[in-house]
Amino acid sequence: MKNKLFIQTFIKNIVVVLAAFLGGFYFTSMFHEPSSLVGGLWATISAIIVLEVSHYETLTAAKNRLLGSFIGAILSGIYLLFFPFTALGFVATIGVGVLVCFILKVPQAVKLTGITISVVVIVSTITKDLHPVANAGLRFVESAIGTGVATLVAYLAYLIVKLPHGNEIEN
Repeated sequence: MKNKLFIQTFIKNIVVVLAAFLGGFYFTSMFHEPSSLVGGLWATISAIIVLEVSHYETLTAAKNRLLGSFIGAILSGIYLLFFPFTALGFVATIGVGVLVCFILKVPQAVKLTGITISVVVIVSTITKDLHPVANAGLRFVESAIGTGVATLVAYLAYLIVKLPHGNEIEN
């Protein structure tokens, strides 16, 4: 049974990483080719964060990922629209992200909000020719691509494991 779980997990991860990277890379290259590798990387990171052993756990992680990414993209886009990067502004934006998550009663999104703020702020600081709001939007969509790929692969893997045996398996 452990070998079967290893093989399933191995295959799911390989498929998720390849599909998420390509999806994020090609999506971003349509809008901002210089950050297309970041797009592939961010979609891949999102997919890896979301993919769990069971499709139910993957769906829960996907909801948290999308929510945290959305909050982080909005806050970092607003911050960079009005202010240039400073370490203090960066830290303050993360603090506001924590506050927003608690106000919205979604503390499980704090980490992903902070990670998204970090990526958006740093990519905007490095990539001067990309408008901060466009950057935040791209990073959110890349996160959604990775999240969607992981969710789809987890569900398809569940169906593949379930169907040949003709019985319900809690995967």
